[in-house]
Amino acid sequence: MVAAWMNKFRVAFAGLFWAFRDQNSFYVHFAVTLVVLAVAAWLRLEIWHWVALSFAIGGVLTAELLNTAMELLVSVLHPQHDPRIGRALDVAAAAVLMASITAIVVGVLVLGPPIYMHIWPV
Repeated sequence: MVAAWMNKFRVAFAGLFWAFRDQNSFYVHFAVTLVVLAVAAWLRLEIWHWVALSFAIGGVLTAELLNTAMELLVSVLHPQHDPRIGRALDVAAAAVLMASITAIVVGVLVLGPPIYMHIWPV
């Protein structure tokens, strides 16, 4: 049973590393994540700020991975153009967009005030 679980983690990490290496959008999201985490560490944020940022970041990366999985499956199962499948892929991309917009809002709300206070202390 332990071996089965270890295999599941191995496969999951293989997918994560593949996405990082092969998918430009995932790489960009991951790079932005590192910058946000570095700024958060520099600001020494409270724990609830870290929780909010973690959920926002996790949502974007998860949406990006699911969108990529959907694109890969469609390219194999139905390589011919079908407008309905194209629409489904557009909706999956929109999910990434919504997660990204939400993460930007969270980032501005969480990081904005402390950055402002560092630049213009009261």
